[in-house]
Formats: sequence, structure tokens, C-alpha cells
Amino acid sequence: MNWRLLTTINAIIALVTVGAVLFDLTRPRNKQSSSKRQETFQSNAANNQLEKPADTNRIETVDDLANARVDDLGAVPAVELTDLMRGATPEQLATLALKFNDAPTDARTFGGMGIFFQAWAQLDPKAALIGAFRINDIAMRKLAARTVVNSVSPSAAQELIAFLTDHPDKDLTNESKNEFLGTLISSWSLLDPEAASRFVDSLGNTKDGLSYRGKQEIAYNWATLDPSAALAWVATQKGAAYLADYVIRGWCREDLNAASAYVLQHLNEPAGMQFASSVVTAMFDQGVDGATDWISHMPAGAPRVEAETTLAPLWAAKDPSSAAKWLATLPADEQTNLVSTIANNWVETNWPEASRWIATLTGDNRDEALAAAVNREGVSRGESLSLALSIGKGEIRNNVIESVIRRWAATDPNAASTWVNASPVSNEQRDHLRSVISEMQQTAEAEGEIIVH
Repeated sequence: MNWRLLTTINAIIALVTVGAVLFDLTRPRNKQSSSKRQETFQSNAANNQLEKPADTNRIETVDDLANARVDDLGAVPAVELTDLMRGATPEQLATLALKFNDAPTDARTFGGMGIFFQAWAQLDPKAALIGAFRINDIAMRKLAARTVVNSVSPSAAQELIAFLTDHPDKDLTNESKNEFLGTLISSWSLLDPEAASRFVDSLGNTKDGLSYRGKQEIAYNWATLDPSAALAWVATQKGAAYLADYVIRGWCREDLNAASAYVLQHLNEPAGMQFASSVVTAMFDQGVDGATDWISHMPAGAPRVEAETTLAPLWAAKDPSSAAKWLATLPADEQTNLVSTIANNWVETNWPEASRWIATLTGDNRDEALAAAVNREGVSRGESLSLALSIGKGEIRNNVIESVIRRWAATDPNAASTWVNASPVSNEQRDHLRSVISEMQQTAEAEGEIIVH
């Protein structure tokens, strides 16, 4: 289900409610003296029930609901509105929904629409979808229908799929065939993935994204319940080897040990690299030791490299020092592939520690780490170039220096030129850097971006 959309709708409702309160608090009032205000306050406190003005917008009964403005519904707490709607007749709810055709197309109406159709979908999903399709404004109709399909429980998904299939909205044909059906199929697969798979298979090889998305959700959800059945179904899907990885992901949620053992025996399959990445991701969530141990039992090859490439950024973001120690245990060629990933994370979070680690490195590993350090946040141009000059391999060193000079020349070509003229680079490299500065200066001047110093 699309929880992001539901969150957005609820946020709109909250903003509308807060806006109403702020309006009440800031509207002009007659000025009173301090003593007069105190006297009035005490009088009101003593006669609160008698003098409290009637709130004509209060929605407390079914009759209030039937007579309410729909752009006021967003101010009603969701639980209260659902209880009121539960006591209304289907005809009253259908009539209330039609009021959106006469409501202003503003945030208050959108907030009321969101909470109304969300509650209605919980009470009578099919009626709610029918009501959504009776809204005249296409954009508002789409919002209402989207709210319904994202609010229903998995048990109602099959009924709405049948309705959408038999009665697609003429103005929302694409949304009905793809977005709405896709969401409902995903929901259905949470309850009965086997039945959902049969429905998707009955659609044939559609040219839209429905089949693609629906099959992914079915494969994942089915694997959390019955991995063997999910794999058997995936095997029948023509040109859908990618689905096997969704089975592995779901299987990892159901039984990580069994899934990881299966992957070790099927690394040569077309999706073997994706299998390895999915297993490592799932293992890391439970503890890095399991992930590193599993990788150590993998044979050399692309799947192992993919597993290491997946683990490195996850671990470096959490504990770069430990990730660096793990890196040192790997074969030399595998270290070079990962050192920049660890360095990129570490130099941003703790440069003193990262710099000490870089000082222990040699060869290509050191060069890759230095290249990452050159571009860390907040580093001065001078320090960047000093680090770049210490890179051992000439091609990498020259490329990194040029990159720094190019950025510097875009804002301060004089300072860049001063550094180049005094730098220990070769004459050939110096001439090249001067041409870079000239090029960047001309571009910056033409665009009015240069800063005069």
C-alpha cells in the first residue's frame, strides 16, 4: 500500500486544522482594557455554558454530517468521522460525496476529501470507489479514487479489482489499468498471493507496467509464506528472471539461513549477483558478522564482488573504522574496489581518524582514498591540492588536480593561477592547467558568475 500518499493526505488534514485554529487566534477583536478583559474572562468562566456561542460548523451527529460542508470534514478527527459515517445510510454517504462537485478546489476541500474517502473505504470499499468516480473534476476524482485504493484492506482488494476491470473510468483509463490495479494486486498478494498470481497471469503479456509491478509484489509476498511455491511460479514466467530476486528478498524475511544457503548453490544463475546483494542486505540488518562470514564462503567472482560492494557502504556509514579493518582482510584486488567507498564515508564524518587510516595505506588503495579525501566537505582548495599532489599514480594525480583547479577557476581564477604557477607539477601539466583556467574564466565571465577578488 502507498503509505507515502496516506502520510501526505494526513499531513494536509493536519495543516488545514492548524490553519483553522491560527485563523481563529489571529482574527481582529475589539480592544479592551486589562481590567475589562479580566472582568470579561471571569464572567465567561462563571457563565460558560450560557454565553458560549454556538458553533454552526460542529459536526457531532449524523444529521450534522449530512448537512455539513465537505471542506469542513478535514477538521473532524478521523475516528470521530468514521464513527459518524458508520451511522449514516449508504444514500446519505453517496449524497455527501456528491457535494465535492460544488466545493472549492482548495486545500480545505482536499483535506476533507482525503479523510472522507479514507473512512468510507474502510466501511464500504466498493461504494467509496463508485462515489469517487462520480466526482466531476478529473484531478479531484483521481485523488479520491487513489485514496480509496490505498486505504482498503487486502480482503477488499479482489472485489475492487473486479469492479475496476468491469467498470474502468473513461477519464482515468491509464490510472485504472496501472496504478489502481497495481496497488490492489499488491494488497491482494498480501492475503492470497497464489490467487493474485493467477489473475496477473490471466492478463497475459501486457505492455504497461501493471504486470511488471504486480509480479514483483506477488513474488516477494509469496516467498514470505511459501518460497518453494513462489520459485515454481517464477519459473513459469517468460523473460522474468528478475523476479527470482524478489523471491530471495521475501525468503530472507521468512528464513534467512535457508535463503542464503540456497543462494550459495545458485550463484551462477542470471540473477546470481542480485541474489548475493539481497542476502547481504538482509544479513547486515541482523548483524554484520553474519554478512562477512557468509561472504567469506563465497567463491571468487562477480557475485562475491557484488556482495562486498553492497556491504561496504552499509558498514562504512555505520562504523567506518570496523569496515576498514574488514577491508584489510580481503584479497588485494578486492580491496581496491572498495577503499574509495569506505573513504568517502569516513572523511566526511571524522577526518582526523580517516587521515590516520589513509596514512597506513599503500599503492592504489592509498591513491583511491586520497582522491576521496580531496573532495570532502569543507576542505580548502589549498589542502585539496596538497593531498592531490601526494597521490602516487600520475594519471590519477593529474586528473584530481585538474578537477580541483577547474572548480577553483570558476570562482577565483587569479588564486588558481597563482597556485598553478608556483606548483611543482610538470611544465606540460602546468600549461594544461593554465588552459583550463582560461577556459573556465571565459565561461564564468560570460555567465556573470565570477567573483572579483
